[in-house]
Amino acid sequence: MKKVMFFMLSIALTLGVMSSCSEVKVDAKSLEGKWNIVEVDGQEVKAEKQPFIEFKMADGRIHGNAGCNTFNSAISMDAKNPSAFTVKLPISTMMACPDMQTEQLIMRTLDKLAGVIANKDKSKYDLIDKDGKVVMVIQKP
Repeated sequence: MKKVMFFMLSIALTLGVMSSCSEVKVDAKSLEGKWNIVEVDGQEVKAEKQPFIEFKMADGRIHGNAGCNTFNSAISMDAKNPSAFTVKLPISTMMACPDMQTEQLIMRTLDKLAGVIANKDKSKYDLIDKDGKVVMVIQKP
C-alpha cells in the first residue's frame, strides 16, 4: 500500500514539475519592430484606435500609442538573460480621451515589463513582469 501511494505521489510531482517547465523564453531582440497590444492584465484590449508598441532595441527605445496618447521610454537588455529587459517609466502625451480605462491600464503596465516568453499562439508573445506573470500580450499587425 505504501509503495502504491509513493508511486502515485511521484507521478503527481513529476507531472507538476513538467507542467511548470512549459514556459519558453524568447530572445528579447526578436521584439524589434511594431506590435499590436491585444491583452493587458488578462483583459482583451478593445479600443477605437488599436494600441501598439514599437521596440527599437538597437537604440534602447520603445514608443507606441495606448489608444489615444503616444508614449516613449528607454529599454535596456539584461546582459545575463537574453529574454529579460527593463523599461524605464514612460512619458506620454496627455490628451483627454473617451476610453481612458484602456489607456490607463496600458500606461500602468509599461514600466512593469521585464521579459518575454512564447505564447501558445505562435503569432503572439507574452510580456512578463519581474515575477514571471504575463502582464501584456502582443501580436504583429
